Amino acid sequence: MLLGRPFGEQLKSWRSARGLSQLDLGLHARVSARHISFLETGRAQPSREMVVRLARALDLPLRERNTLLEQAGFAPLYGERPLDDAALGSALDALGFLLRAHDPNPAIVLDRYWTVLRWNRSHERLVAALVAGESAPQGNALDWVFEPGPVRERIVNWSEVAGAVLTRLRRQVQRAATDERLRQVWDRVLAAPGVAELAARNPLADPQILVPLRLRIGGEEYAWVNTLAVFGAAGEATLEDLVVETFFPADEPTRRFMKQLSGDGEIPPPA
Repeated sequence: MLLGRPFGEQLKSWRSARGLSQLDLGLHARVSARHISFLETGRAQPSREMVVRLARALDLPLRERNTLLEQAGFAPLYGERPLDDAALGSALDALGFLLRAHDPNPAIVLDRYWTVLRWNRSHERLVAALVAGESAPQGNALDWVFEPGPVRERIVNWSEVAGAVLTRLRRQVQRAATDERLRQVWDRVLAAPGVAELAARNPLADPQILVPLRLRIGGEEYAWVNTLAVFGAAGEATLEDLVVETFFPADEPTRRFMKQLSGDGEIPPPA
């Protein structure tokens, strides 16, 4: 986060990152462009309600809204609890249910930095089958895709998968433009072999309806498509950051393979 900056500078930085003029932002926030100008230059000071209205108009993530409030001299509005906080118990229960219910197919929970926080049994078994005893990157889903090693080298369509992940990460960085840690994640990914060249390509050159994940395991090729789920209307920054990524077999051989990994192929009931 770019802490220590006056509110007006922070507001202008966000407005520029969103590609908005003062008039545009004023229209979105239902305030005059003149008042936006006064706020950015420090000639006017915002109320707490005005900061929240501007943050909403800029579509800021909750953590960034807290930062903007602090820049204006107000206490943070949105909670940022650790994931194991008792207040998040019902949310954690929901995550656990989703992960268990998705067996015999893989599912993981990621934070905003792509750290893998939770996973189901099918994901664990798939990774074990994929690396076949070799050492694989731990803890971060981006490392699986971009760092040289047994996971990346077994992604049959690596360029397509890596390109799709880069697009998703780039949008995330743009939305949270002042998150320096997320920017560092982006820079680290670009430093991996072949990634900077991939990022420089025209993303519209070969559009696809879906980009499947194709893996070579034990001499056979399997394929999955993925979906992303987030908490709706989250009023807590920790929950807003979480993404549940679920994978579905893209063909019959992959479906049979996952059922084989699961043992009897039956979906276990929630614990």
